[in-house]
Amino acid sequence: MEKTRMGRWWNSIRVRMMAMLLCVNIVIIGILSVGAYSIYQDSFIRELAGSRTDVLRQIAERSRQFKTSLYTLSNLFESTPAFHTYAEALNADNEEEFFVLMDSITRQMEESFLQPNLDFYVVYVSTSGVGYCSRSVPEGYDYMDPRLKVWNRSVVEADGEIVDVGSYRDRSLGTASFSAARAILDGEGNIVGFLMINADERQLYQMYEDVMRDGSNIYVTNDAGQIISSSRSKLIGFSYFDMERLETLFGGKDYMITRAEGEPVLFTRYHDSESGFTVFEEALLDQVLQPLRNVQRVVVLLALLSLAGGILLAWHFSRQIAAPIQKLRDDLHDVEHGNLNQDFAIRSYTELNELSRGMSDMMSCIRGLITSIHQNEQQKRRIELNWLQAQINPHFIYNTLFSVKCMVDMHRNEDAASMLTLFIQILRGVLSTPEEMVTVAQQMESLRQYMTLQQYRYEHAFDSMIEYDDAAADCLLPKLLIQPLVENAIQHGVDMQSGSGMITVIARRQGDAVCIEVEDNGVGMTPEKVRQVMEAPEVTDRPHLGIKNVNDRIRLHYGPAWGLKIESQPGMGTRIILRIPAGEKAPENKENLC
Repeated sequence: MEKTRMGRWWNSIRVRMMAMLLCVNIVIIGILSVGAYSIYQDSFIRELAGSRTDVLRQIAERSRQFKTSLYTLSNLFESTPAFHTYAEALNADNEEEFFVLMDSITRQMEESFLQPNLDFYVVYVSTSGVGYCSRSVPEGYDYMDPRLKVWNRSVVEADGEIVDVGSYRDRSLGTASFSAARAILDGEGNIVGFLMINADERQLYQMYEDVMRDGSNIYVTNDAGQIISSSRSKLIGFSYFDMERLETLFGGKDYMITRAEGEPVLFTRYHDSESGFTVFEEALLDQVLQPLRNVQRVVVLLALLSLAGGILLAWHFSRQIAAPIQKLRDDLHDVEHGNLNQDFAIRSYTELNELSRGMSDMMSCIRGLITSIHQNEQQKRRIELNWLQAQINPHFIYNTLFSVKCMVDMHRNEDAASMLTLFIQILRGVLSTPEEMVTVAQQMESLRQYMTLQQYRYEHAFDSMIEYDDAAADCLLPKLLIQPLVENAIQHGVDMQSGSGMITVIARRQGDAVCIEVEDNGVGMTPEKVRQVMEAPEVTDRPHLGIKNVNDRIRLHYGPAWGLKIESQPGMGTRIILRIPAGEKAPENKENLC
């Protein structure tokens, strides 16, 4: 039952319409909210990426200045004549003098260089095995001998030009150094040694440390993707990035959204063509979008407010649209419950107005048809009742006149005269008034006269008793309804030869019904005979026609709920119980009495 009720509720046009409007509202609000937030987020990320690119440009400029300073120092050393003189003839005999010269040149550079915050040191390794470092080094220091390093080939192939050595880890001095390395050539172009101007990478890191964001990482790389400097010091010196693949992923832009270690990040870059450095910044997207959280909350709040307004509007409009349809439904329910005068007076939308007008016209036609059918049924019922009554009256008249003839034939003229007198009184009671219905009292008095008439005919071979209570006296019933039952008892029930026949007729009021019993002590009937009597054809010459006729009259007049019942056994007599509605006015039609 609950499931059926829920199904009816869900199938309601108002509920469906409201659900549809809510879905439309939710979709529109969702698209607008998500779309607006996404557009704003993209714009915010684009603006933020632009500002971070400017920051990376500044870092790139500082990195370029850092590199340029080391290049300048290398060029100053290389262009010093005394350095070349010693470098070309350096051996164990003059290495002390060379060391003094290098210390002198280094001090001059430290005092006169325009970038006083640059902390550098100089390393020179000759092909003869003599090594120099401007800082104190432990015994066995390898002086970063390029001949022992993987980047030796690039330095040799540079033919005296400076080569960047990305953040070499000098474990003896405890630094990760950026080195401007070059081969020193003699007059014939032969390599006589390797000069390296080194600076601790942390100096470069300090140049951009103050512009880093919380949760972000910055990488300074060369063209090969090797990390020169980074906030993640463990990665310094490694070839961490595939520059060609990154170029494809960036797609010509300076930023992209990607994932790093399973987390979404904003990845921005700036490439400095002069230094060859590319600066990358990797920032967690959650941190980047933190300023948007308030905007997100505002968008959600506005979406909820819009949804609430949409619910109210959906409720209002669904009620406005569904109200005339529900009114039409209620009118139809009234018709289902018997109100055929419903006019479907709905003034709403054009389609509903046309539907209402059409249904009103249809109901008008139905009422006309019902009236016509009702009139036809009444006429048909009157014809059938008249036909049934016409079957009884000639039968009664024939039997009575036949009895009078018999009396005359037997020269019992006084009895014949009495019989004719009673017969005339009975006919006067039947024919003098046009009414079809008479009271129980009238019918019983007519029945007494009929009984007396029949006692004359059968020479008082039977006795009779007629009773009715006051409650039933004024109840109405069709004329000559009981007389055929009595006539049937006389002709087919009572044994006239025995002279002990008894016929009783008793009428009583039982609630909303009148019960009339006609009983005799005659021969009785078998159940099969009772069935034949009750189911006899409408037109027949067989006995007991009156019983079937009376039952048909009752059903035609009052409906199938009323009629008569026969209780009989062979040799035990017959009792016929007749039940009709207890009304003091004649019913207008069968439907009102069922």
